Amino acid sequence: MEGKEMNCRICNTTTKKFLDLGRQPIANNFLNEDQFDSEYFYRLEVFFCPECYTIQIGDCPDKEKIFNKNYAFFTSTSNYMIQHFKKLADDIKNNYLYEEGFIVEIGSNDGTFLKNFRGYKHLGIEPSGSVNAVANKRGVRSWNRFFNEEVSENIIDKIGQADVIVTTNCFPHMVDRDSVLKGIKKLLKPKGIWINEEAALKSIMNRVSYDQFYNEHIFFSSIASFKNVMKLYGLGLHNIEYLPVHGGSMRFFSFHKEYAYENEKLSSFLKMENLNKFERFQEFGEKVECSRKRLLEYLFSLKEEIVGYGATAKSTTILNYCKIGNSLISKIYDTTPIKQNKLSPGMHIPIVSYDTFKKDKPKNVVLFAWNHAKEIYEKEKDANTNWIMPI
Repeated sequence: MEGKEMNCRICNTTTKKFLDLGRQPIANNFLNEDQFDSEYFYRLEVFFCPECYTIQIGDCPDKEKIFNKNYAFFTSTSNYMIQHFKKLADDIKNNYLYEEGFIVEIGSNDGTFLKNFRGYKHLGIEPSGSVNAVANKRGVRSWNRFFNEEVSENIIDKIGQADVIVTTNCFPHMVDRDSVLKGIKKLLKPKGIWINEEAALKSIMNRVSYDQFYNEHIFFSSIASFKNVMKLYGLGLHNIEYLPVHGGSMRFFSFHKEYAYENEKLSSFLKMENLNKFERFQEFGEKVECSRKRLLEYLFSLKEEIVGYGATAKSTTILNYCKIGNSLISKIYDTTPIKQNKLSPGMHIPIVSYDTFKKDKPKNVVLFAWNHAKEIYEKEKDANTNWIMPI
């Protein structure tokens, strides 16, 4: 694929395109039929920066079109994620946060993580009104706004600096990364820690999980690129932890640069990573096209009805890239009420309540929520199902 150019949002270096996923709608914008004419689309292209090694998408819909009162992703719908965040909270209490300390979560969603700190001084920053309202009802203190340098200063004025800052699967969403990082730098106490969790780029590459690319995910960090970006803002990467969640995630532990040092694990992972060459990403783009062809060939070979399981944001990328509509997948089952009785973004496949799944007993099921496969297989162990992995 010939690399198209754009300037890196981090270091302004000329980048190269390695993936084009075509015309895409906003991934979580589940809609009614009367909204078809006004549905927003953009071109989803993905680029590599040869200087700081950051991966980033090109065209980005305005953040207000995505994170608003209609935002449809609620963390608490997954029992696995509830336990995942409980474990992280326990680790923070045991190692980083004293009883009088202050913890801030940026992108706090419905309060699933911060509810573990209701006895501590805490604050969530969440731009989506739908999930922010749920967090406050649960007794989690949460501000409904986008995080940036100005918001950081407001927090310091009203509450003070934070001992711990946590971002889980939201730092890649923030297009104004310069203001966000300046805000984190200001908000963090001199010996405070920032814990950031996001999809592991190497896992995406190895699994060919191109469905991780959609409008919310603007940036993707390798260990090397995250370390490079930290240096630009007076921060330092101290340690990393690999996690199996979401098909493979990376947890980054950062301090102010004067308190950060690389431990042996970080140095070892950096040597093994090998995500600093454009050719590696070109190869990935070729594998994505093979994945698309393989999925379509298999779906067209099936003679009985095909349905989907989990109306995820990731499913939007797959369905629109592969041009799969309701003539091939008749419906998608989902547990989230705000998505039910609506139509999928772009391809307009009906979203139905999960409550009818066991009664309908569908045979051929595309598991769009593949990152929760273990939890789902256990839940549906009595079903006679032909589970289809879409990637």
